[in-house]
Amino acid sequence: MGVLLFLEICLIAVGAWSLVVMLYRLFLMPAKEVFAPLVLPVGDSDDSVEAKLRWAYWQTRSGGKYGFLYILDCGMNDETAQICRRFAREYGNIEIGDLDTLNRLLNGKEGLHP
Repeated sequence: MGVLLFLEICLIAVGAWSLVVMLYRLFLMPAKEVFAPLVLPVGDSDDSVEAKLRWAYWQTRSGGKYGFLYILDCGMNDETAQICRRFAREYGNIEIGDLDTLNRLLNGKEGLHP
């Protein structure tokens, strides 16, 4: 009887602690203010572009330091650009642009998007 009571008290304590941690993370933990982009340069004939896109997108969704994926156009051909646009449409949270646009984003002349 004493052992069961002890285990029940331990379970209640663990549950209460989990609730406190969850509430702290939900209401008191500061939110990310700056969403740094993960920049993926894509060139002319990149055979493994889809695998690179999937890896980079996973990096932005895994709770790390990256807010969104920025695909840097380094002279993409039409086929590669089409793959990138399809991926951006399908998954969201992805921007495609050139170096000038990236500079404006990073210098604060355009807002960063989460």
